[in-house]
Amino acid sequence: MKRRIRKVVNFFAFNLLFFALYLNFIHKDKAAVAVVPATVQTTNTASLSNTILVSNPEKYLNPKTTATSTTPVQQVSTTTKAEQNAALKLSIN
Repeated sequence: MKRRIRKVVNFFAFNLLFFALYLNFIHKDKAAVAVVPATVQTTNTASLSNTILVSNPEKYLNPKTTATSTTPVQQVSTTTKAEQNAALKLSIN
């Protein structure tokens, strides 16, 4: 009798396993498949269609000549040695 019960339980366990696999990998939820509005579908972008040419390529070919050269301002450290030691001691403990 135990053998028969074990076979029935295994049968239902495998059915449950395959049903879960079906739901995860094959079945598509209706909420997950969103309807795209018609205005978004009709636009042609470079990622969805062919490459779009740039109207002024000289702006993008030599960006170093058109960019203004500015030197970065160095920030002065305002923390003292005692504050750095206190922070180090707190991080160790």
